[in-house]
Amino acid sequence: MESLLSFEKPKRVNSTENHNEMYQSDSGVAGTYVQNMSKEDTLKWKAKHIRGDNERIEIRKTIEGVQLVVVIYKKPNPVEYDYRDIQAWHNRHQDVRISMNGKLDMTWDNFWDLQEAVKEAFEILL
Repeated sequence: MESLLSFEKPKRVNSTENHNEMYQSDSGVAGTYVQNMSKEDTLKWKAKHIRGDNERIEIRKTIEGVQLVVVIYKKPNPVEYDYRDIQAWHNRHQDVRISMNGKLDMTWDNFWDLQEAVKEAFEILL
């Protein structure tokens, strides 16, 4: 079976400087995202394997303007923390973390592909 995940870095359509000039909200405002990649790259399930103490695979896909991010961790880190310790709070996680910048409507095909992408990432981390 062909891999669903693409570990190739997407090519930029505009330079970072030009892109940030055109979309000022994309240069540091939390919760905003304007893609800067080809239409071909937006259709892929982009993945990045991050190794080290907190090994994980990050999966990203833009679906109808919504940026979906799924992080599959090799091992959970449900650390105990004092609510005033912001760094410890940010470092905690379970097995899977999902975030997005808005409400996501998916086709069944995208939904099934999401499950396959997560399964692929999990198998890589075994």
